[in-house]
Amino acid sequence: MKNRFSLFMKIAFTVLILTLFVIFVPDGVDADAAENTITLNVTEVAITKDSKFKLRVYNVPKNAVVEFASDDISVAVVNKRTGYITALSNGECTVTVTVTAGSVNETLKCNVVVGPAAISVKLTKTELVLCEGMRKVLKTIVSPLNTVERPVFYSTDKNVASVTSVGRVRAKAEGEATIIAFLTNGESAECKVIVLSEEDYEQYVENGTLEGLLDNPPDDNMGSDDNKGTDDEQNNDGESGQEEANEER
Repeated sequence: MKNRFSLFMKIAFTVLILTLFVIFVPDGVDADAAENTITLNVTEVAITKDSKFKLRVYNVPKNAVVEFASDDISVAVVNKRTGYITALSNGECTVTVTVTAGSVNETLKCNVVVGPAAISVKLTKTELVLCEGMRKVLKTIVSPLNTVERPVFYSTDKNVASVTSVGRVRAKAEGEATIIAFLTNGESAECKVIVLSEEDYEQYVENGTLEGLLDNPPDDNMGSDDNKGTDDEQNNDGESGQEEANEER
């Protein structure tokens, strides 16, 4: 009986060692390899005509020679040494990056799309009422429809409501904040965000009004469907005319 128990323990120990080896060793090897892999900051980029973009190369070996080249200089040119891309006309091209250092000869590519700049931006909501912890993606309409420019989002009070680069608003604390979407030409659109406590939000949903919940309640012209929702993962990819995500706690 003792021998059988001893054999069982040896087998169990061997299985444990092999399991740990399978779990940890490959991850370590992959991590080391990833740290030494030559990569670009982007493999595709959309920029507006007459604008510039810096293409960067990471994990370049010491004393390596890095060169950039565009396959269509009528669409975009790139500085051979610095990697600065200048958009010249609407269209697509590929920028090829060559890294040479001794036996290392790496070739990387970045697809470049050049399009018109945006003229105007609108938000489909001018007011949002959210509960602390909720998230909602603001839908934008950018003109012209074929623009490659995306609005930049900004919150006037990040402690109350923060916003991501694609317009995903997160209600963080009771209060009011304004989310602003603006373009490089100075055009902008705003959405007022009112964040309520869970108790006040439940009362708002039940009564359909902000009356009595705020010292100076705004005009309540929003449909209840705009502010009620359940958890929903963000499906916004930053494009204008994107589908609106549902609110989530």
